[in-house]
Amino acid sequence: MGKKKTKGEYNDFLDGEKLRDNTQVRTSLQDASSAGNVSPPPPILKRGDEEIKSKASDKKKPSRPQLTHFLCLPLINAESLPQLEQSLDDFKKELERDGVVPMKAVRPLGTLHLTLGVMALDKERLEDAGKCLEELDLAKLLRESTSSSSSSSSSSPKAEAERQHMSPSLSIDLKSLVPMQPHPKTTILYATPMDTTLRLYPFACALRSHFASSGFIVDDSRPLKLHATIINTIYAKPRGRRSAQDRSQGHGPNAKSLLKLDARELVDRYEDHVWAEHVRVDRVQICNMGAKKIVDEVGEVIGEEYEEVFGKSINASL
Repeated sequence: MGKKKTKGEYNDFLDGEKLRDNTQVRTSLQDASSAGNVSPPPPILKRGDEEIKSKASDKKKPSRPQLTHFLCLPLINAESLPQLEQSLDDFKKELERDGVVPMKAVRPLGTLHLTLGVMALDKERLEDAGKCLEELDLAKLLRESTSSSSSSSSSSPKAEAERQHMSPSLSIDLKSLVPMQPHPKTTILYATPMDTTLRLYPFACALRSHFASSGFIVDDSRPLKLHATIINTIYAKPRGRRSAQDRSQGHGPNAKSLLKLDARELVDRYEDHVWAEHVRVDRVQICNMGAKKIVDEVGEVIGEEYEEVFGKSINASL
């Protein structure tokens, strides 16, 4: 028999994008029906130093779910848009002068968000997730996060006075440029959300926990890392080298991309950079995986954004 493919295409997302290379595992079975001969032992294939036994002796691993949606906090609104648009425009001009990072690696403005968890939902479960979001008291969850941050923060008179005058709404600053993987080779650079009230992280964790306990979020043992992706080199593969599998390449610490950057100088240069200040975090969304291209009236692509399936204002009941 010839070689037979087994389809193991799992879409590994972290940031609303398909993010990891999925190598198709191939096994070959030899015809052992030769008359008068003793059947040979099952063949062993070698891939590097790893030995892969024939399909007959392999135990099938449970298939991973096809990821379809993600839970997130959007960062683009009327107030943040001008700041982030200017910051990204200036950033791209600087990159063009340096020639170190391809422009295609810079993520479109409309895709900026903070991912809380990824989902693998059919139509019925998607409706259930939407109902879960609609019934959740987000304002109460934020108030509880405020109490949590107060109990763990400084008890100085100044800190206590700041808490008493704290706005009920949540806003953050986006700062710095941080590599997802260790230096000197990385494929992801992101901006860090900074919250002086210390409410963002406990609020995000509470949201993630609520949807995970209801079975809507795929299990992930890693701690939540809130980040807004600025550069992802998976989108900057050389012409002619991209394939359908490229849409399922990695984005987390284990991301796999052909283009790896020594971004140490860039990271140092943007260590204290502020991408945007006072960005309102006022909505929770469930979005479709994969950014959709936005075209103008003549069909030219002018941007990308993630499609909201369900959304709710955090401050609706404040």
